[in-house]
Amino acid sequence: MILLELSKEDLDLSREEALALAEQTNQLYDNYLLVNKSFDYERLAYTKRVFEVLFSCKENELKEKIKKYEFCFTGSFAVNKTGKSKLKIEELADLVWKQVKHPKVDLKNSKNRIFFVFTTKVFCCRLLWENQENFEERKAHKRPEPHPTSLHPRLARALVNLVNSREILDPFCGSGGILIEAGLLGLKIKGYDLDRIMLNRAKINLEYYKINNYILKIGDATKIKEKAEAIVTDLPYGRNSKIKDVEKTYLYFLKNSEKITKKMVVVFPSFVDYKKLVEKTKWKIKKEFDHYLHKSLSKKILVLKV
Repeated sequence: MILLELSKEDLDLSREEALALAEQTNQLYDNYLLVNKSFDYERLAYTKRVFEVLFSCKENELKEKIKKYEFCFTGSFAVNKTGKSKLKIEELADLVWKQVKHPKVDLKNSKNRIFFVFTTKVFCCRLLWENQENFEERKAHKRPEPHPTSLHPRLARALVNLVNSREILDPFCGSGGILIEAGLLGLKIKGYDLDRIMLNRAKINLEYYKINNYILKIGDATKIKEKAEAIVTDLPYGRNSKIKDVEKTYLYFLKNSEKITKKMVVVFPSFVDYKKLVEKTKWKIKKEFDHYLHKSLSKKILVLKV
């Protein structure tokens, strides 16, 4: 079994992002998600670490469980713990030491990092992956063509993962923030925008990150006719948008998009009555999340399916 340590920054979004890729039954223990089998977890944005579960038990059974367990890894190891427990890490490490053949401890560069995760039950795990993706280095102001409305790369990556598709279309692509994250995952990407200047910015940004398999087109998001496996987009609004009637444009976009795809993730500004708009279309809201930006603005993330 696989245990995922989810980010507490947005636990609901973290969980749904992981489940979209895992596509299997699960159980949640605090901010730890337990799934039955492995999947492409290295794509995840809001998961901090992934573990292979060696065994689990109640805390009062842990000492005896370790004494009966044979740790079959080879090479050096180190013992760690997370969560609240009266058991000290030195005590746990000593118990593990006695159950390892030819034990060798290396606290800095161990080949096997053993974790005891204390939740409502205890999981003894081996670390498989730690998320070291440097999303901060891809923030909008660090790109060659920055734009203030571009989503944080971590959030953009999570939105792409929520649709779990091989191809992504962004009908309001702007300077390419969503396309960058999808492109770095090796997905086929296509972006539309009415603004030629913005499309040129997207082109420069994509090529800066050595993403070459993309299509960018001048086009109206309310009139696109090409079929798409999935849409992921952050709807434009406010002073940085050329749209005059925001809600009317959103409605036309929603109605047009139901003709070209069956699933999408759309980010609405919170001041828009998104439920009223969606009710006028064939789309059904499968998931929704609140995402806080600053005092005057938050956003609503919707997972929609026809």
